[in-house]
Amino acid sequence: MPHALGLTLQAGLQHRIAVAQNGPAGAGAILELAVRAATAASADERVRALTRLAAGLRSAGELDLAVTALDAAAAFRPSEFPALALSTCAVTVHCDRDDPERAVAVGEEQLRRSGDEKLLRALARAYHEAFVATGAREYEQGRERVGVLLRGYASAASAASSSSP
Repeated sequence: MPHALGLTLQAGLQHRIAVAQNGPAGAGAILELAVRAATAASADERVRALTRLAAGLRSAGELDLAVTALDAAAAFRPSEFPALALSTCAVTVHCDRDDPERAVAVGEEQLRRSGDEKLLRALARAYHEAFVATGAREYEQGRERVGVLLRGYASAASAASSSSP
């Protein structure tokens, strides 16, 4: 993890430790996620743990720290599945930070490599919010394209469930 990212994450987590000592709900869970991220054995495990930490920070409303954790995770150059989870989380965090255009860019970059229904749902939200914010036709078209891909996932799931005994 690059030194600057580590220091930013450390400072933010020190704040969360101080808050945790005063007892708000969820702070203990965030600290546990931070410890798991710090002690993960492999790079991919560290990426998974940092992504879970970012999701916990997002839930706690700590969006800037969530971005820091995601940036730290991305620095490990994760393999396909951890990268997919990382990107999906990043799309939702950028939407929550009122930056849907950045969310679209992150989601599309990941979708060129691989994707799943969770990424597509997050990307649909990003396209919708970008369209509402800008009125740009390209975001409306992106939302429609992602909608088609999501319907393809739903059709495949329906066909699989009806063919199973």
